[in-house]
Amino acid sequence: MMNTDKRMPVLFTGHGSPMNAIGNNRARDGWRKTGTVLGKPKVIIAVSSHWATNGRCIRRSDVNPQINDMYNFPQELYQIHYEPAGSVEYADRVLELLDGTASVSNEWGIDHGVWSVLSNMYPDYDVPVVMVSTDMSAGSAAQFETGRKLSALRDEGALILASGNIVHNLRMVSWDMTDGYEWASRFDRTIRDAVVSGDFQTAVQYQTLPDAKKAIPTNEHYYPFLTALGAASGTDKVTVWNEYCELGSMSMTSYLFESAD
Repeated sequence: MMNTDKRMPVLFTGHGSPMNAIGNNRARDGWRKTGTVLGKPKVIIAVSSHWATNGRCIRRSDVNPQINDMYNFPQELYQIHYEPAGSVEYADRVLELLDGTASVSNEWGIDHGVWSVLSNMYPDYDVPVVMVSTDMSAGSAAQFETGRKLSALRDEGALILASGNIVHNLRMVSWDMTDGYEWASRFDRTIRDAVVSGDFQTAVQYQTLPDAKKAIPTNEHYYPFLTALGAASGTDKVTVWNEYCELGSMSMTSYLFESAD
């Protein structure tokens, strides 16, 4: 178990293809290792790129039905069962912290952007999860501000987990590539260098960067990263993990933000 008396970490993870949830691959190895190293928090506040909504939504329920929001994949993938409990108590706390900028919606559950990761980090599904949507009606600064508001949960036993991809261009995916196009790797490195140096605003203002239009043609997978940055602190220790690109146009690069205390 984590020492939940201390400030909890913030995680951003690239999730990539649903196939990363099974078999032998680098993403899965990284998720398993991270879960083992971190231990178990009281609750996980999960910001998902695959729950993209008009306005911010919070699932307020004691249960999390699994959403298999992927199509035409091998049957083995659909045999994964991952339905951790929810937490009404923490959902109410999220709603309180977001202070009228979010609403309750129980129409969604735990989607593959979250269960593909957590089924490897915490395979016994014994940590409650509160699902938070990605608000597509808000801009990048608002995504960051949402994370800043949620950061108080780090002092209340909650691990904040955001799942998406820093580079995510499905139109340019090459299923034969095990690395990334040069532009994808370059954009990924630019974001990494800024974040590691404590310059979060470069990531927030990503539209000004070279290669941004290719790297982020649509921003639902990038926005959770900004929420994670908002929940992090400039004094946090930053660890970059699962640092690689795959399928040409997808970055799996992930970040762990931990209190230096």
